[in-house]
Amino acid sequence: MRIVVIIPGYNEEKYLEETLRGVLKVTKDVIYVDDGSSDSSVSIAKKYLTHVLVHETNLGKGAALKTGCEYAFSHLKADAVVFMDSDNQHRASDLPRFFSELKKGTPVVFGVRKFGSATPLMRFLGNKFASVLMSFLYRRYIPDIPSGYKAMNKSAYKELVWNSAGYEVEMEIAVRVVQKKIKYTEIEIEAIYHDNDKGMTAIDALHIAKCLLQWRIGL
Repeated sequence: MRIVVIIPGYNEEKYLEETLRGVLKVTKDVIYVDDGSSDSSVSIAKKYLTHVLVHETNLGKGAALKTGCEYAFSHLKADAVVFMDSDNQHRASDLPRFFSELKKGTPVVFGVRKFGSATPLMRFLGNKFASVLMSFLYRRYIPDIPSGYKAMNKSAYKELVWNSAGYEVEMEIAVRVVQKKIKYTEIEIEAIYHDNDKGMTAIDALHIAKCLLQWRIGL
């Protein structure tokens, strides 16, 4: 089974190299999708990877993930993909557990972050807000729907095909999984937070609420 890790990024030169080094210790099947960065992210990625895809302009995380998936399934003949963020928030040491679930035949795997004393308060509150609102609207509770660390096999991807171009793609994927009754599992993951991590703003929360409501009524 070929599993490809997809890492979307936008101006993450500060953390990208460390992220790639960690992932490459686990697997060589990695795609980096640069979403119109103006820093040195692309040149850093090309030092480490064979598969570097570039958006000339910033299209959003959802678009970057879709670009990576299409390339992985069409050109690399992948059977499944894992999404990781490029800011070194996700630990590559958790990858084998995603691989294990996919090899068992699990269509979708959600990474659920452990929230502790090191978690920024606004990050914690924002994540809980999104998960509780989704639970209210869709009658299904997924503990960490904004998490970017997740995986899916090819058949699940074909069913999901999200429309979101931006960061709200994380929530849309969870919603589509529930709406289409796709089987999934959750695994607990470690997360690394940086000093400048402020979490979800009030504007972010309103945007997420709007999206969840729109998807619920079919818009």
